[in-house]
Amino acid sequence: MNTFSTLISLALLISTRLALVQAAVYVTNPVQSTVCTGGQSCEVDWVDDGTSPLLSSIGESTVGLYNGEMVLVQSLTSVDVSSTHTLSFTPNPSAGPNGD
Repeated sequence: MNTFSTLISLALLISTRLALVQAAVYVTNPVQSTVCTGGQSCEVDWVDDGTSPLLSSIGESTVGLYNGEMVLVQSLTSVDVSSTHTLSFTPNPSAGPNGD
């Protein structure tokens, strides 16, 4: 079973339908010391930085699991970030090697 180490092999990218987005999204969980294991549930939480556009005005966003090279290794369900600030998913054990 693969282990994905936060900020190395586990990178969450939330992309929106907006062409120019200047606001920032901050992942508050998992933190650097958190480990997500392939085949087991992992939770990701996020907030915006208070700069427009706020999450409340963005809506449906695409979410994926990326490796340390920012290559998509697992597509995840889309999320309406205007009403949800957390996502639980199960990393695919074959998505890639263990993280550092």
